Amino acid sequence: MEPARKRGRSDMWEQFKLIAPDKVRCLVCSTELKYHGNTSSMIRHFTAKHGAAKNHGNTNQVDWKRELDEALVNMVVKDSQPFSIVDDCGFKEFVSLLDSTYTLPSRKALKNMVVQKYEEEKAKAKAIMQRVEAVSLTADMWTSFNMDAYLAVTCHYVDDSVKLATVLLGVLPFPELHTAVNISAAMRSLMEEWGIEGKVTSIVTDAGANMVASVRSLNLRHALCFAHSLNLVVKKSLDATPGLEKLRTRARKVVTFFKTSTTANEKLKEVQEQMNHPVKKLIQEVDTRWNSTFLMLQRLYEERQSVGAALATLKTDVRPLSSEDYETAAACLQLLAPFYQATVELSEEKSVSGSKVIPMTKMLMQYLYETIGKTSHNTAKLLGQNLVTAMQNKFETTENQTALTLSTLLDPRFKTIGFYNQVQAQASVRLLTAQCSQLIRYTPSHDSPTEEQPSTSAQPAPANVENPSSTGVNLWETLDRDASEARRARNATADATVEVQRYMTDPPVARSEDPLAYWRNHQNVYPHLFNLAKKPLCSPASSVPCERVFSKSGEVVSKKRNRLSPKTVEKIMYLNKNL
Repeated sequence: MEPARKRGRSDMWEQFKLIAPDKVRCLVCSTELKYHGNTSSMIRHFTAKHGAAKNHGNTNQVDWKRELDEALVNMVVKDSQPFSIVDDCGFKEFVSLLDSTYTLPSRKALKNMVVQKYEEEKAKAKAIMQRVEAVSLTADMWTSFNMDAYLAVTCHYVDDSVKLATVLLGVLPFPELHTAVNISAAMRSLMEEWGIEGKVTSIVTDAGANMVASVRSLNLRHALCFAHSLNLVVKKSLDATPGLEKLRTRARKVVTFFKTSTTANEKLKEVQEQMNHPVKKLIQEVDTRWNSTFLMLQRLYEERQSVGAALATLKTDVRPLSSEDYETAAACLQLLAPFYQATVELSEEKSVSGSKVIPMTKMLMQYLYETIGKTSHNTAKLLGQNLVTAMQNKFETTENQTALTLSTLLDPRFKTIGFYNQVQAQASVRLLTAQCSQLIRYTPSHDSPTEEQPSTSAQPAPANVENPSSTGVNLWETLDRDASEARRARNATADATVEVQRYMTDPPVARSEDPLAYWRNHQNVYPHLFNLAKKPLCSPASSVPCERVFSKSGEVVSKKRNRLSPKTVEKIMYLNKNL
């Protein structure tokens, strides 16, 4: 039988349980302590392991409040909570129950705490950026439901531990016209503020004319978002394929019926349960996103039996898709599936993706050729041919773009096997060798100038003719310098050729491996290629990181927070993304 706990007035008995006449157990971490008739040992343990003990010591209480204040700021920022939460009765009661000694800050004080946190975190991030050698940016525009416009810019780089890192440079209020001149001015100001003007290797945006022109006016390399490009390819191909538009119209009609009728929705759920199928809702197509077309048709095909059975029991003019419709959908879905996989994969923010553009384009083309050859469905075959044509028109120069080719070569998962055109692959290897040679040539530690050693076969020159110490003039200075430079260049080219060829002959690593982990482990084996790899491998393949920022911005600027100023939104979004 468990011994009864001794009665006491100390708050510590809320955190400990008496398990024996001379022993207590901490309810937080289950540590057992000796009990000598007072709570001193309990207070010492709780203060050391779990923060300040309640009602014990002014210093500990101040530290405890500081920790709670910081946790409150983090909650507001991460969960997109309004500052007014500190005035909500239910929240006050909840906090009081957790710790009756903690006094919530006022709404104004909470806002000031967020601003202070923003300044502190931004200063830390700027200090890190000073050590970074190269960065790649993504940029996009967004308008809130309050009709306030913002420009978001994210920065991607390889950090000191050779890992891919991201920082949100800013979500800038943008009341000006969305012209290329205004956008480039805002991005230039942001780069100057962060001290990265000479470090930007590329800026990834969508195909908007103003975004493309703004990057070009900055004299920086523009990289078109690969996810957006695939979206345009598939949308154009779908629209150009006869028969698919009618199929999509009928599918949208079915989905709309189940989404607008509670009776129909409940009937579908009931049928799915009766058939022992997982309960899944239908997905509606969105005009601007081709992947929504894929998901709509895929879900309808998966739930075709449930949808047909549900419609048969409902009084409606909406008819289910025919067996021919489903046959067409299945054949077309087989062609579209790898495009959906590519879109999802390229949208990953915390993995190297820019180096996948060339090999992914190659694999998509090979898949299309193979699948078109196997299918007997006329609509699917025509869709496949349209996809091939659109892919060729959109990406025919991809393997001629230096940044993309070097990125692919320096990704140990792909190297030259990632190329569709092997002639272009070998040309890219020569370009990589030339860049490696140039790096070796101008690396101070390599072939540093030393006094020329006299040739063993050379005869001493007459002092009064060739010795500059006797005449004050070095007749051979220019020629000797040119000869030394030629030897240095030849040595650098030879060293670069050896380093590149050794790297290229190593077998590629598994596609599931992190290419930066490879370079982290091989930076001493291929030191110059390691330095070259850090630049192209930090560039993302898409501008999705910016879209994610705006997706979160929609939560921040909600109906409950519609009075937030654009400047405050910027600070909250910065912390939300970077904490």
